[in-house]
Amino acid sequence: MTERQVMDRLTELRTAIAENTVPGGSAYGRAAAEIIALTLAAREASGPDLDVLLRNTADWLVETKPSMTSIRTVTALAARTLAGDQSRDAVIAAMRQFIADSEASIARVAEHADTFVEPGAKVLFHSYSGSLIQILTRAATRSADLTFLLTESRPYRESLRIVEALKELPVEFVVYSDASMALAAADADLVLVGADALFRDGSFANKIGSLPLALSSRLAGTPYYVVTEMSKLYPGDPDDVAMEQRPEIELAEDWELWRSGHVSVRNQFFERVPADLVTAYLTDEGVLTPDELALRSSVRQ
Repeated sequence: MTERQVMDRLTELRTAIAENTVPGGSAYGRAAAEIIALTLAAREASGPDLDVLLRNTADWLVETKPSMTSIRTVTALAARTLAGDQSRDAVIAAMRQFIADSEASIARVAEHADTFVEPGAKVLFHSYSGSLIQILTRAATRSADLTFLLTESRPYRESLRIVEALKELPVEFVVYSDASMALAAADADLVLVGADALFRDGSFANKIGSLPLALSSRLAGTPYYVVTEMSKLYPGDPDDVAMEQRPEIELAEDWELWRSGHVSVRNQFFERVPADLVTAYLTDEGVLTPDELALRSSVRQ
């Protein structure tokens, strides 16, 4: 890539992260890895200057998307690599390897469709996830007569983006409002959601609405599966990971009462779901119960 192409790509990636348009938690990790690789490649830094450059880049990534633990995994990997090798090229190579490993992991996650999505099933999903796209695509190409149920996932209505991506598949789509997700859970045979963070107590975080959907699934007796890469597993204190708050204007831009200051808006974008509401995690390392996920976390600390 030319210097101009590198800078254009960096601007594109940083804008996508800042504006919340990266397609899913795994993709955020890959975007962060690419930003680190391109940033180091574009600067002739070494020694203490290289350390400062990497730390500043990592701080911006984590502060901009605090709920995305895949980004924390990437920045920790970059820091360990630099501490052990003191080489810019080694960090760049580690970032490129992370991207390749992540893409391979998503393919392994998709293989769970063969076991968990049976012909004729009604599969409910919420929000947008690259892992969800992969597993739903595989399910639709291997099982007949599927129906994909989806909640809107406001305010961006991310679930509809999955329909756009899968619209050529031979499946029926049924959309439910977020407020009717209890009805959707009762109509479904199973629920699939992605994850933006995995925690050492077996819980996870995902787009807002994932918790009421889990509660609705518990009430309806519908299995609730989380489709995810294990690179999102954060071995530290779950409270370290803040649940991102988005600007109020995203929910109330055209509401005069908000503009006049009569009403304030809380636009929390992610939330944690307790371990006891999860049936199983469908991961690149196999099918894990919440307890097994917690055990993996203790081993990685």
